[in-house]
Amino acid sequence: MIFCNYAGFDRARVRRDSKSVYVDAGSDDQMRQAQRFVYANGNDRPPTAIDLCKSLLKDLLFNQSPSKDVALASVSMRPIPFAPVLEKLSFSDTKYGSVRRFYIETPEDNAIPITLQESMINANPPERVFRLKGGDHSPFFSKPQALHKILLEISNIPST
Repeated sequence: MIFCNYAGFDRARVRRDSKSVYVDAGSDDQMRQAQRFVYANGNDRPPTAIDLCKSLLKDLLFNQSPSKDVALASVSMRPIPFAPVLEKLSFSDTKYGSVRRFYIETPEDNAIPITLQESMINANPPERVFRLKGGDHSPFFSKPQALHKILLEISNIPST
């Protein structure tokens, strides 16, 4: 899944309300099963980061990606700071609502399944939805040429 605007693209879960993105995933979610909490301030303190179990990365994030890309990405992965994951975001129509939004669905994404992508699209409809067939959570590895083509198409859509 990729959420695009003219300023760039964001792989985050698309939320418009004030809920944390972490509450979107169900308890059986494969992403949650792969997460390991890091307690850098001690086990008696709240977690400071989330690390992903290296043995599950291929199936979770790179299930359609070439092995050489998976190997490179796996050694490059670092823990994700925990505080931003729990942060409640609030967007205004004046600012956030004025940015043109496009969404690229990645149907083979195991980290953010297509049903969750569709619910995010319905909750915050973009101007247009593109479907990247065969794209996993990391389409820049699994479908780089097709992703490039879609991004070029988006950049050529005239302003309304």
